[in-house]
Amino acid sequence: MKLKTKVLSIAFFAFSIVGFSQSNCTTLKGCERKLCELNTKLTAAKKAGNQNQIKGVEDAIAQTKKNCTTKTVNKDLDKKVKEKQQKVNERTADLNEAIKDKESKEKIDKKRKKLNEAKADLNKALAEQKTK
Repeated sequence: MKLKTKVLSIAFFAFSIVGFSQSNCTTLKGCERKLCELNTKLTAAKKAGNQNQIKGVEDAIAQTKKNCTTKTVNKDLDKKVKEKQQKVNERTADLNEAIKDKESKEKIDKKRKKLNEAKADLNKALAEQKTK
């Protein structure tokens, strides 16, 4: 069991280094992808000099290295998709109500734009989920 933990730790460390130098994490999957994305955020926080964000991302990296499994990654992605779908449902209802209530063209256009943004976010989350 300890050997497995050490091997996983070494693998995570190696992927962290790879992820740190890799700006595009889409080729990775699961925990490696999550670590890559966190390392990208860490790099951006360091460039910006945001100490609070650096600390938060470093904590997230430590927790990911400690607790990340395929199951947790899948659960997180499924949760994200559900949240994005709920947002699309809310935006659709808002738009339909605005149309029903014959609100101004500007308000309807604004609600339609928000719906399209929510759909784009959902599609992005679905794409992430497919590459898990």
